[in-house]
This record gives sequence, C-alpha cells and structure tokens, in this order.
Amino acid sequence: MKTSLTVAVMLAAAAFFILPNAGCPQLLPSGGDTTDDGGTTDGGTTDGGTTDGGTTDGGTTDGSGTAAFTIVKTGISMRHDAALRCGTDLIAFGTGYGDSSIIGVSYIIPSTAPTAGTPVTNTELYACKGFAVGGHTIFLAGSNTASLAFQVSVFDALTGTMLKTFDAEEIRLGGIPVGADDPGHMQADGNYCVVICDENEVTDGKIIKVIDVSGAEPALIAFDQNPVDYNNMVDQVAVDAATGTVVVAADDTFFVYDIAAPDVAPTQIAAPNGIGDVQMQMNGSYVIALDDQSYPQAMLVDLAGASIIQLPDGEGTFDLDIGSQTFAFYADYDSDDSSGGSQRAAVGTVPGPGFSKAAMDDYIDGSTTNNGLVGYAGSLCVVPDDSYVFLGGWYLQYSTGGASFVVPADPEGADTYGTPAWDVDCSAKLVGFKTATTRSDNTETTVGYIILP
Repeated sequence: MKTSLTVAVMLAAAAFFILPNAGCPQLLPSGGDTTDDGGTTDGGTTDGGTTDGGTTDGGTTDGSGTAAFTIVKTGISMRHDAALRCGTDLIAFGTGYGDSSIIGVSYIIPSTAPTAGTPVTNTELYACKGFAVGGHTIFLAGSNTASLAFQVSVFDALTGTMLKTFDAEEIRLGGIPVGADDPGHMQADGNYCVVICDENEVTDGKIIKVIDVSGAEPALIAFDQNPVDYNNMVDQVAVDAATGTVVVAADDTFFVYDIAAPDVAPTQIAAPNGIGDVQMQMNGSYVIALDDQSYPQAMLVDLAGASIIQLPDGEGTFDLDIGSQTFAFYADYDSDDSSGGSQRAAVGTVPGPGFSKAAMDDYIDGSTTNNGLVGYAGSLCVVPDDSYVFLGGWYLQYSTGGASFVVPADPEGADTYGTPAWDVDCSAKLVGFKTATTRSDNTETTVGYIILP
C-alpha cells in the first residue's frame, strides 16, 4: 500500500531488516497505506483543527510503571514479507513452503502458549499473503501456482478442519495483490469475508460476494448489483460484522451494501478527491481511508450520513485504522512528520475532523534518532474498543487511545531499547506482530503477540 517513493525511502532506512530471500523486500515499518502528512504544529498549538504534543508517559500500567499486559516473543518462524492477521485467540501468518516465497499459511492459538505453528490443511496450495481472518476462521486464497488457483477455502482453526473450498464457478478471485498489505485482498470480520470475483469466471457474473460462516457450513451471498462493470475497476473492499455492512471502493465512489439485503442496490458516496492505494479500515458506521490526491489526505466516511469528512491538514501515509470511536493514521504533512523512514502517528476521535500528533524529539534511546522516535513508526492498529493504539516499526509502541506513546521493554532483555516489532495487527483481545531477537537481527523473523486484559 506504499507508494514507490515511500518504499524507496523506507528501504534505505530499514535495510538491516532485509532478509536474503526471494520474494518481496522486507520493509520493517510496513503494514498500511501511504499518504502525505497533514499539517499540525508542535508544542500543543493548533493548526487547521489538529493539535500536536503530548507526553510519553501514557499507556496502561499496573502502578509500578510496567505494562499491564505481557508481551510474548515466540521462536515461531514466519516469512518477513508474508501476511499476519489476528482473529479471536488466533493468529494466522505466512510461512513460505519449500523453495517458494509465495505459498504456505500456518496459525497459532496464543492462549495455549504455542511453541510451534500449525500449518493449515494443504498449506502448499495457499498464498502466504492473500488470506483473511475473522473470529476463529481463516479464509484462504488459492495461489496462482497451485491447483486451487484463485479459489477460496474456509478453514476452522478451532477444530483444525477445512470446512469448504468453493468451486471456481462460485468464487474465482479477480486477482491476488502482490504485497501482503496492498489493497484489493479479500477482507474478513467476525463471521463474514468479502471477496472480489472475476465476473467472467463465476456463473452468476457477480463481482462482490460474502462468505458467511455463521451457520452449519459456509454459505455464499452474492450482491445482485455490481458496483462497476469489471472486477479490475474495484480498488478495495471492507466488511463490518456487527452492522452487516460491506463497503466497496471503485470509480472514486464508496458503494455501501447491506449483507441482509443483497438484492438492494448499494448506497453510493462519492469521493471528490478519489480513493487512494492504502487499505481502508472500517468499524461500525465509519470508514477511514486516504484519498487520491498528489499528497493524499486522510478522510472519514460517515456511512450513516452518506458523507465524506476530510481531515484538515490530514496528509497521511503508510497505514491507518479505526476503532469504535478512535481513528489513527501516519501523518505526512511536512518534514517534522518524518524521521529515518518512520512517520509520526496521528490520533483522533470520530467524527473528527480534529486529531493530535505524537510529540516531537522524544528519542527512544534518550538522545539520538539512531533508534527511532517515540510516536514514529510504520504500521499501526487500533483495538476495536479503543482501549489501545499500537505502533510497529523499529519497536513496539502503544498508547491508551491518544497520541502519547510508550515503548515497552523487550520481554527477553535482548534489545536494549524495546521490543522489535513491525506489521502489527489487532483484534478485540489480541495483538500480533512480526519480531526478531534484536532490531538489527537480519537472520530471523518470528511471531510476537499480546493477549489483552
């Protein structure tokens, strides 16, 4: 989801994390979308509805200055460039398989304190960057190198059972994006997974479909009205289980579908500045996305009000997310919002348009930018109930819903300055991320996690 310029900058900054493996390059602060920053000033003053500043003593503590949750760095290997997704007591991650860098998916159940990952059934058939996770279900995309190319299978991690593989006449994906965090992948939430189908390959010609695993076996719901004529005109999709809503970004428009009424035409919300190449995120009746200007800006989409809320001076990049009330993105307004390939986190509350940015010049090592800045990173997630915002870049960071971040210590004491972390992802009670022994370690990539209280 990063622009070519952003990728070049971050590769230069994070070259020590590039693994000597075939496939996509390792980008330590990965996991999100790109845009330019958004115009705020430092020192607690306001500018265009945004405020800067804040201390770094936030975060949840138990009264002794230590985090009220336990950070776990496992020895469970995964590919540095594969996807990692959290569900309900479930983390699925890409592993690679044999000599291939594009297939292989495994999972862990964090509550069992796992020491090894469990491959999904016939793991060699599935793309390591193209799966989605909802609840305890992994939705798998058949790799274009294998016998189930562009088909979708449904795996229940609770029972370790492959529930169903849909026939190509029912679901045939229009494509599988190259990068694990690129927009256009299928998306899941709770019992639902939304997919983009090739209208010329599926029998009914329907582009947008939803897999529903709430019943005895996976069911398929096809939306009667296609948003556009061709699947390659669909930029990305999102789904919210609680509201039963699917949002499709296509043709500079958000198309809003009701899963309970698939034969009803979608509501259309025009995006005057287009829709950018960062995966939009959805929670309840709001979506956060980046637009498609030369310097993209963050925007909120009010689904209930069918309106766009542009964030003043909200140029952004890399990644974004939204909880029930809290939204976050990486600012890219001016040079103050960038440091060593990392970007400055911005956090606000719906309906906006105001937001706050992390304080400037708060050095993780106390005196230099050599080990990064507090509040600057490259991937982020907001816990759905707004209890935490997590950042992943060089080091794991968190806040209790604002722009004041804490860098917790490495649980193994292996890295002096914090817990190495990137590609962070959240569910209601779980945080997953990629980690390593130390930030400069270029020989391993393993799974890390936090079980939230």
